[in-house]
Amino acid sequence: MSQGFQLSRIFTNISGKTLSKHCTVAIVLVMVSVLCIMAVNVAFAVEETGTESGFESCQPCHADIITNFSSSLHYTGSGMKGEYEKGAAGEFGIDMHTFYEERGCSACHASSCTSCHTVEGGHGGDITIETCDQCHFKKQTSYFQGELPAHKDVAPNPDVHYEKELECTDCHTAEEVHGDGVAYESQMEAVKVTCAECHTDPEKEVNGMAVTQYYPDSPAHSIHEGKLDCSACHSGWVITCENCHLETGQLDRIDVSKFHLARSVEGTIKPFINMTASYNNSTHTAFAEWVPHTTTTEAKDCEFCHENTEIFVGENDGVILGAGGSFLSQETINRIAEAPIEEESDSEDTPGLVPYLAIIGILAVYLLMKRK
Repeated sequence: MSQGFQLSRIFTNISGKTLSKHCTVAIVLVMVSVLCIMAVNVAFAVEETGTESGFESCQPCHADIITNFSSSLHYTGSGMKGEYEKGAAGEFGIDMHTFYEERGCSACHASSCTSCHTVEGGHGGDITIETCDQCHFKKQTSYFQGELPAHKDVAPNPDVHYEKELECTDCHTAEEVHGDGVAYESQMEAVKVTCAECHTDPEKEVNGMAVTQYYPDSPAHSIHEGKLDCSACHSGWVITCENCHLETGQLDRIDVSKFHLARSVEGTIKPFINMTASYNNSTHTAFAEWVPHTTTTEAKDCEFCHENTEIFVGENDGVILGAGGSFLSQETINRIAEAPIEEESDSEDTPGLVPYLAIIGILAVYLLMKRK
């Protein structure tokens, strides 16, 4: 039975009286028109609210994710504001809230679900490097793909994970991206993923590939266990930002020849990014804990640190940013410089003296037995 016929029956029996045929048709048309207008208004309301905040249309099914996301660094941008306030902005008296808006920083922070979940990807569509590259092209995704910031030039090397065709989401979980409900002060606190999650799990596979496992018996690993972060040895390069003009937003130079190490928030030695900013003819130097996303399979040799201690950031080298990292004391730097260097290649790649002596002994016994 059609809805139009049902409505006709209702209105032809009001107060026990039958309405005229023409009147019934008119009432039905009015009701249909009202329903259509209401439907259109609801559709426009959903579209408008979805455009304004980007959350309303997703809220009915993803309320918990939206609640967490509203306090995440991706949404608030508070990590960037806080770091600058501890560094150059605080030094020069710059209002970061104004700076954040006027310099377009807010444009790179996700204001809605569709900032990442685009129409092209569709509902439930994949998040790829291209998705993250919309905002992270000046740092993480460029380095990861073996390019300098904003894809402006070729870098010393891409990340080995990129060469293996891994995506950002193969390491960074949905919970990291959406947030977990905690309002963190920096990305070093918010990002939970570690190398150990994959490289100490013999059964781990990523994209159908077995993961190379951490070898604790390696001399370098056993000596530095708990002291060095994996990225300290297995990062190919780190950028140094030289003379960033805060008045104009222009950067004089990106240097990839320098490498800086300091103590991370976890207490291990880790790469740090060096940034020098200028404002009204004054300069400010700061260091921040950093994961370069330039991973290599071949680690740095012993001499890189023990005979090149200027890479360690000392107590008088500037201001440190972040939530708990620290510079190295001169005593620690001296101890690193004086530490004996064990040549790992000799212990693993060459037979050494003992095997030769064993071979000589076997030959001597053989000759004696043959002579008898």
